[in-house]
Amino acid sequence: MIKNQTTFILLAIMLLSCDTDDHVRTYRLPKIKTSKNPHQIKDVTIKPSGFTWKKPDSWIPSRGSSMRLASFEIPYSGGVGELSIIQLGGEGGGLEANVNRWRGQIGLGPLSRLEIEAEAENGVSELGNYQLFRLINLEKKESAFLAAIFPLESSALFIKLIASADGIVDLEKDFKAFCSSMKRDNSNQ
Repeated sequence: MIKNQTTFILLAIMLLSCDTDDHVRTYRLPKIKTSKNPHQIKDVTIKPSGFTWKKPDSWIPSRGSSMRLASFEIPYSGGVGELSIIQLGGEGGGLEANVNRWRGQIGLGPLSRLEIEAEAENGVSELGNYQLFRLINLEKKESAFLAAIFPLESSALFIKLIASADGIVDLEKDFKAFCSSMKRDNSNQ
């Protein structure tokens, strides 16, 4: 008997609480103040990376993922590119896997290791030799990459710039100079 009464009361509450009106509910939330200048950075802390570099004054430090040693927004004539610096253990997945993953991200097919090596441009910095890759899909010019891979003793350093194909052309000289300026930060020793 008590079970039936409880069931009846719960059913009555559920039916009475249903609302079939088609009215709009509005809510007021406090407005969050944001900067009018999208390039203004507040409280950006670049964690010590163990590396130093020289960057153009126009490059703006930005927040990146926790994997990144540093991130920059890079203005160019047609927009803003994004540069990231990461360090991965070992070979960081390997040359062929990384280059083919980047190629896939812009709609290009995979290449063999020999083809990748043939497309690489070699550079030199105080960190040692590095390979630079220019990845542009001429059919999808809105997204292209410049990427540099620095093989280190027990890790690999990756510097990747994402911009449009035109942006890559505009920024290539600065990117190469940036990569060539990379060196170990010995200030803590």
